[in-house]
Amino acid sequence: MAKKLLASVMAFALCLFVSAADMVVKGKNGEGWKIVDQSETFLRFEFVSDSTVEVTKDSSYRNHDSITIPEKVRIEGKVYTVTSIGILAFEGCSNLNNINIPEGVTNIGASAFDGCKSLTSIKIPDGVTSIGYSTFKECSSLNSINIPEGVTSIEESAFYGCNSLEPKLLVYDKGTKCYGWIGNVEKCTDVVIPDGVTSIGSSAFKECSSLNSIYIPDGVTSIGYSAFKGCSSLNSIMIPEGVTSIGGSAFWRCSSLTSIKIPKSVTSIGGGAFYYCESLTSINIPEGVTNIGASAFKECSSLTSIKIPEGVTSIGERAFYGCSNLDIVIDNSKKKVEVGRDAFKNCKSVKWLKD
Repeated sequence: MAKKLLASVMAFALCLFVSAADMVVKGKNGEGWKIVDQSETFLRFEFVSDSTVEVTKDSSYRNHDSITIPEKVRIEGKVYTVTSIGILAFEGCSNLNNINIPEGVTNIGASAFDGCKSLTSIKIPDGVTSIGYSTFKECSSLNSINIPEGVTSIEESAFYGCNSLEPKLLVYDKGTKCYGWIGNVEKCTDVVIPDGVTSIGSSAFKECSSLNSIYIPDGVTSIGYSAFKGCSSLNSIMIPEGVTSIGGSAFWRCSSLTSIKIPKSVTSIGGGAFYYCESLTSINIPEGVTNIGASAFKECSSLTSIKIPEGVTSIGERAFYGCSNLDIVIDNSKKKVEVGRDAFKNCKSVKWLKD
């Protein structure tokens, strides 16, 4: 009887040992855990599928300066893999200075670390494929981050206000090989975009106020909305043949830009594209352009002459508003061109070549 009782006790102890080894519990923040029971961690989870969960937002996170996300969590007896950090998960955790993300995570949601101003470094695991909108916004102490090759999407403002990061150019959409910008843009002066890039995305170089020189490779076919907006030191740029569209506000307030050649391939100039480029003295509009957007050249006070080709059938409102030294020649008749309100207001002269 005593032997049977001893065997039962040993078997029970062995079960406890296996269970403890399975959980690998090492501390209140979950450091070192492989499988963690939900009751043993302050982290909160939401089901993504029958086998996966994501970390979700909870106000208690703000009490912690170091967090380790477990690879797996046991909920009501079933084990789930942690594959995602949810929207706003750690938003406003201003005391957080260290976080460990497991390899199983493939997605980091919008604003997940927004306002984590004490976070100094982060390692994004190889499995991550997407970094959402404003994910690391205002992480002002962040000075080290790795972005793995598997990332295919980094959304707008993902690193906005990360002024401790050295500026880096990185792919944020491998489908189009579109490039974006992270880090302290005030430090940037010269940029060479690698060959093979086909698109410059929206706001890619926005407010890079020290940028004075940039090389755009021949493969680029589009320049997105606000791509160079506020690049006040940029004095010249060569847009390669093959670009078909210049997005709205693309060169808005590039006040040092003196000249620009638009290639023949361009068919559309977006609204506000060259708004307040006050140093711009000359610009050509190629034959293929059919549309000049609203305020496209508004307040370009140094422009003296411009010829609008016959193919242009739409000129947006205030397109040339305030170009006080500009003589405009339009190779068409008034009845064939849709002209917006105040399109030529305060221009020096406007001449139509056809009846």
